[in-house]
Amino acid sequence: MNKPYNLLVKFTPDSISSVANGKILFDEAVITSKEASFLSRLEYRHAIPDLAETGKISNEENSIDFSQYKGLVYIKNAPSLPLEELQRLATILEDMDIVEYVEIEPVEPELDPAGPVSTTSGGCTPEGPTDTTPDFIDRQGYLQGDLGSDVIGVDAMNAWRLYEATGKGIRCADIENGHFAYDHEDLEGANFVELVPMPGENTSDHGTAVAGVVFARNNGFGMLGVAYDIDVFYGISQGPLGRVGGIAEGLRHLRAGDVFIYEIQTGGREDRLVPADFNRGVWDITKQATDAGIIVVAAAGNGNEDLDHPFYEEYRSRGDNASILVGAGTRRGRNRFTFSTYGSPVHLQGWGDASVATCGVGDLYNEGRTKTYTSNFAATSAATAVVGAAVIAVQSWFKKTGTVLPPRQMRELLIRTGTPQGTGGHIGPLPHIVNAIASQSAVELPAPVI
Repeated sequence: MNKPYNLLVKFTPDSISSVANGKILFDEAVITSKEASFLSRLEYRHAIPDLAETGKISNEENSIDFSQYKGLVYIKNAPSLPLEELQRLATILEDMDIVEYVEIEPVEPELDPAGPVSTTSGGCTPEGPTDTTPDFIDRQGYLQGDLGSDVIGVDAMNAWRLYEATGKGIRCADIENGHFAYDHEDLEGANFVELVPMPGENTSDHGTAVAGVVFARNNGFGMLGVAYDIDVFYGISQGPLGRVGGIAEGLRHLRAGDVFIYEIQTGGREDRLVPADFNRGVWDITKQATDAGIIVVAAAGNGNEDLDHPFYEEYRSRGDNASILVGAGTRRGRNRFTFSTYGSPVHLQGWGDASVATCGVGDLYNEGRTKTYTSNFAATSAATAVVGAAVIAVQSWFKKTGTVLPPRQMRELLIRTGTPQGTGGHIGPLPHIVNAIASQSAVELPAPVI
């Protein structure tokens, strides 16, 4: 069976006179009769569904103008077409002056080959059955500073003690391929918000594992998140809306200084897994987010791919969208982990060698669906969760001072004060929360955000 693909098309905003009832009305002064005739035969859906009625979205949390995406659409019947036919259609559209870009992307999300993939229903565990879930904080080495033998964490514990950098005041959104366990005993609460649900049964604990790294509750059992005192954590499943639509929905709830974690990746050269913003739609909306002061922390991907290869010249030539791309490093020595994509576009690393303990899966402890824990969350998924949580912790300290750090300055700060990389292709240093905050006594802070 042939792999199904979507066809994403971005029409230039100035070619559109209006949007009404799900239809784009093009400006007759800029569209040829031949183009109009061809486009009239296409059925499509808006990539950001709320734009389908009027081309506008009410947005009070930040400065993003979503109306520029009123011409971003998916061709409805594309998944049923052979790839050769899609490529022919894409070529026709690309030749139109009113089209900014066309992308062919897989319908099925690119799965993480090394992250948690399944939940189990219950039973005995390596820890043994018990009425009360044990405290597993001693398993979370990434929360500590220097553990010896060239093992260094992000030093969250000292950051809590010295600076109360616990995530307070910051919101976070996380977009995933699948589900979150919103009723997990160590995560449930009013500030764990299901923003875009995934239809069907929960068959993956990937989002649960990420949430555990970020904000597992300070309750004396289970895990403890790097930014356990975060204001809100929004869970987004990409399935219902797609990537751009899901990101847009998350952005409507974030403010300058808040954090968006991309736990998604896409296919690059020979379908090797690379950052999601290799796709132009994701790249563009990421740029809009960071221009509005929202910090985007994104997985570099588990494709063992070199982003400095000539194949990625166009990707690099787009410039800097101010996101933080995260590679996977080893617990000991911070060497590039085997799976991790690498290269000059990658900025920071997190632990990614199956050494991150967090919520979900059940290989460490399993007393039922809502009481599962793992000790081997891995690859750029785990690394991105660790780095994203560190960003939230640092930003929470800034928030207490009456300001927030903009995306590029946050990235530069964490690179400059991080623990240097060991060997392998470039993935950058490991963030060190205490070093980052302590360095600010000698750095001029940005103007407060009103």
